[in-house]
Amino acid sequence: MKRKYGIFCFVVTAFFFTGLGPGARAQREKQPPLATPDAPATAPSESVDDAADATAGQPGDSPDDASLKYYAAAQATRDVDLPDITPGPAMTLEELLEAAQKRNLSFEAARLEIEKADAKLSQAYALVMPGAQASMTYMHNDHEDTVDFASNLPAGMSLPNMQPLVVRYQENLSGKVEVGMSLVNAKSWMTIATARRGAEAARAGVEDGRQMMLHQLAQGYFMALMARDLIALRETQVRSAAHHLEVAKARFDAGMGLRIDVIRAETDLEQFRQELISAHLSFDNARDALASAAQVDGLPLPVEAPAVPVPDKRSPQLVEQALRSHSDVAFKRAMVDVADTQLDASWMQFLPTLDVGWGLQYQFTKPADLGSQDRSRWSLVFTLSVPIYNHFRYADLDEKRASLRQAMIQLEETKVSVSTTVRKAQRDYLATLTSVRIADNQAKLAKEGLTLVEASYRAGTGSSLEVTDARRTLSAANVNLAVKRLEAQVNLLALLRSVGEDILESVKNAPPVSTQPMPAG
Repeated sequence: MKRKYGIFCFVVTAFFFTGLGPGARAQREKQPPLATPDAPATAPSESVDDAADATAGQPGDSPDDASLKYYAAAQATRDVDLPDITPGPAMTLEELLEAAQKRNLSFEAARLEIEKADAKLSQAYALVMPGAQASMTYMHNDHEDTVDFASNLPAGMSLPNMQPLVVRYQENLSGKVEVGMSLVNAKSWMTIATARRGAEAARAGVEDGRQMMLHQLAQGYFMALMARDLIALRETQVRSAAHHLEVAKARFDAGMGLRIDVIRAETDLEQFRQELISAHLSFDNARDALASAAQVDGLPLPVEAPAVPVPDKRSPQLVEQALRSHSDVAFKRAMVDVADTQLDASWMQFLPTLDVGWGLQYQFTKPADLGSQDRSRWSLVFTLSVPIYNHFRYADLDEKRASLRQAMIQLEETKVSVSTTVRKAQRDYLATLTSVRIADNQAKLAKEGLTLVEASYRAGTGSSLEVTDARRTLSAANVNLAVKRLEAQVNLLALLRSVGEDILESVKNAPPVSTQPMPAG
């Protein structure tokens, strides 16, 4: 759990410094249209109206001059060169999770563990099922073996027409079929039970891996949404900086401003352009990670964030739910069952076994003269084996006892860890909700401060340095709000994961809701 939390902190910190934020789609949809002389826009903060107000009412300007400057500021905003988002297939979180569940190579390799466990179960059944085999033997001897009884008779005795007897022919071909099975074999029966528990443990382990993979993919999806939101934020900042540059140039041309104001405005514009480029790169990197995890072609374009339901239970109830349904707890519980069954199988080594076998033999070539002339013979054999002493059995019994104790300790340790994680995840999520509200208030205050500073600058009582500082304060507040919103989403996913909720099912049952729009400026 500590390792997962460390990874989360590293990812959030990296995305904070590279510039990411949630809600790009809503920001684009709610972004006000650019103002024109015929239809000026109602913008939230740094809009074309601000630039127009700063240029249209300068002393000595006629109404026509003011209108021309207003149009020039609006046209400058429309002419800002903004990079396009890399095209790609639009995908929802549910579509990505479904694709990853079917195509992710790591998960596909993990699923093979189930097939291996099922194969071991089939092998265990072979210990008690009948077995049959057939064989054929061909022998070529260097010569034929015979016995001549007439030549060994005492002198004066003879047997009329007695020919030598063949003991072994030079060519001999025979075949054999054998069938056998265990009638009583307690150890083999318990081996089947052990293999069945192993298959259940394999399924539990694969399910735990599936939940972890989908959880990480959902985190990446929200990070990609945050990255797209930050692009919208950076684009707004670029337009706002372009407005400010036009105002500074107009004031300088009118003899009411300083050259340093123009330089500062140009510097801010270039800085925001660079941050916009970085935001595009971060967004493409996040989309590339999603494509790799889900094994989809191109760079998937996240389009919406589902309103994942928030657990409304108290911590004790959430802990009880986690101990019942968490995939990691289920896996450790299955491992305890496997170890317990293995111990029972070890005890079965001390019981006797009873086997039965049936065999059929057929002589294809001519039988020897000495012996039976029947070409086919069959036999039925019962074998009772009673163990008396084998030191390996006692050592194996001790090993299985230790394995069972170890599995039980690991289960209890997992239960304690899961309980702690649930309580911490709930506290973290509630804390981030408070942080989001605070960050939202800070962004609103920073926006109001920028509005006041700009008004002072237009009135000639403020400096461009104050505008630059206020603009950077607002930018930092907006980025901080984006990070806090991402933390809230990630902590909610962590809470769902800790209580054992299926991420995919939660997303399927959640209504799609666009992410929160980023404040302008």
